[in-house]
Amino acid sequence: MADGGDPGSGGSDDRNVPRNPNLEGVLRYAIENTPDNAGDTPVSPGPMDVNRRQWLGAALQQFAQTAQDDVEQMKTCLQTLAEGGEDHIEEKETAMEELMDLCCSIDNAQDLHKMGGLVLVISYLKHRNSGLRWRAGDVIATVTQNNPFCQAAALELAALPTLLELVDTDPDSNVRVKALYAISRLTGSCEEAQQRLVEHDGFSVLMRAMQSDTEKLKVKAAFLLRNLCLSNPQHKDTLCNMGMVTQLASMLQTEHNTFHEHLMGALVALVTGNRQAVKDCRQPQLQLKQVLTDRIEHLKGREEFQEEMEYCQQLLHICFSQHDDTLAAADR
Repeated sequence: MADGGDPGSGGSDDRNVPRNPNLEGVLRYAIENTPDNAGDTPVSPGPMDVNRRQWLGAALQQFAQTAQDDVEQMKTCLQTLAEGGEDHIEEKETAMEELMDLCCSIDNAQDLHKMGGLVLVISYLKHRNSGLRWRAGDVIATVTQNNPFCQAAALELAALPTLLELVDTDPDSNVRVKALYAISRLTGSCEEAQQRLVEHDGFSVLMRAMQSDTEKLKVKAAFLLRNLCLSNPQHKDTLCNMGMVTQLASMLQTEHNTFHEHLMGALVALVTGNRQAVKDCRQPQLQLKQVLTDRIEHLKGREEFQEEMEYCQQLLHICFSQHDDTLAAADR
């Protein structure tokens, strides 16, 4: 780790130069030698002394070498994955894990696609070995997270329909969870991916995931549904039209469990600012007002359910604090 301490006998001008030329050291050096805008304290624009120039040159050289090393390592991983046949499963799983680590860097993730690696990884979503399927999902999630270039590439390579199919039908629960994780990263802040999700009936897939027996899958599905409602309120009309409000409210009538907190979070996001969703919640057969009132009483004094308690209170306020004629007037 780079250290900005005593550099030895280099003199006072280079006392803040880190000894080790790594990324953290460069960033620290840049911050410490940038003008203080708040205090209007400028850094002297004078020439760089020899020690600083040598250190910076070494740092830049090391960056270039690290980037090249990463590319070569990714090529090796891809060569392992490109080998035909069903053999060497463990080696291929290791290659996937190494790719996942390397592609935490946005630059590496983009390089992976440029060298033809993303299409190869996506092909492994259909591999007979479940360990390779879920690792492929993990790599796709890592590559597309906060990365518009790779999100667009994954969409072009038709990753989304395959991921949705895995969430819906794969016999391995871990594969289903990782596939949904990849979908959440692929659709994050990406309007095109969200639109494709709607076109491929992705909301129905999320509904079925929340009705599954796999806790992690249920939680991730509810969390993604909430995020989609928050990121694009237009999704709420689609969800109301397909009966999502009724489905979520009905699931709250089952015996209380920790998943209900995530259900309520999704329901709060759905009803906020949407009159149709509020009307759906007030359907007499759902008895949602009574369910929420009873739940608040059940959770009183239990700190571990504080967030769920707050969701209950929000739902009561949004859905049942207005008079029927107020809602009717709003619709007119």
